[in-house]
Amino acid sequence: MGCLVGLGRILIVIINIIFLILGLVFFALGLVCLVGESMLKPYYQSVLDTLKAQLEANNFGTIDLSSFNISALIGGLGYFFVGLGLFLLIITILGCCGACCKVKYMLITYAVIVIVILTGEIIFMGILYGSPDTIKDEMKGPLKASIQSDYMGFNGTNIVSLGWNFAHRQFSCCGVDSYNDFTGGVKWNTNYGGGLKAPITCCITIPDSGTPTCAETPSDIYTKGCFDEVYNMLLGNVSLVAGSIAGCGCFQLVLIIFALIIFCDARQSSKVNPKQYKRNG
Repeated sequence: MGCLVGLGRILIVIINIIFLILGLVFFALGLVCLVGESMLKPYYQSVLDTLKAQLEANNFGTIDLSSFNISALIGGLGYFFVGLGLFLLIITILGCCGACCKVKYMLITYAVIVIVILTGEIIFMGILYGSPDTIKDEMKGPLKASIQSDYMGFNGTNIVSLGWNFAHRQFSCCGVDSYNDFTGGVKWNTNYGGGLKAPITCCITIPDSGTPTCAETPSDIYTKGCFDEVYNMLLGNVSLVAGSIAGCGCFQLVLIIFALIIFCDARQSSKVNPKQYKRNG
């Protein structure tokens, strides 16, 4: 039993150090998303410059993209990463301190949290690949609503317009599901030529004149929705995502087992010598 407890303490500390590093990485990544505009700008500025040059050269007026701030666009993701990083830091502190010092309340709290996380991962995996539309529909709704209420067109300067125009050119896609998502948009300026049916930035090739035929018909536009394009890029590799989550699940199961073993050993030891273990809860 003593060897098993010793092995468990070592494994818990090592694995939690790894998660501690991950927590710091997520926390730093979240801060970059929130306030690191200058660090992110070199990665997307070329797309904005190309879009601006094409539209202005093709007689669509002067386009001001200077207000584009990707931190404002992905701020929600930044808060998520910061929260995830802090959560991992708290868990690793509980795990390391509980295992090293045999602090019983830390060990049982750690085990319960990891059990809840493991259960959540199993449920998430089941929904993600068993009923993906459940997740997709919840995410698509707010995106489509933002298009209807705030998208202004290729020369719009608010974050929604700039964000969607950037996404169209960066990912070769159009709208959430298709160009139909823009129909009826209250701020969308469609008064070009015969009237726009799709955003000009959805055209595969930006028109070489002030008459955007591709967006009026529409023809020669991107037919893929941006949501599925990004979703597949992040979660489309089932083997990779499932393997990663399964691997994390195995590690978590090992952590739960050893945390409970150490907890039981600490409780047994406190019964044998209560004064010595009183400080450990």
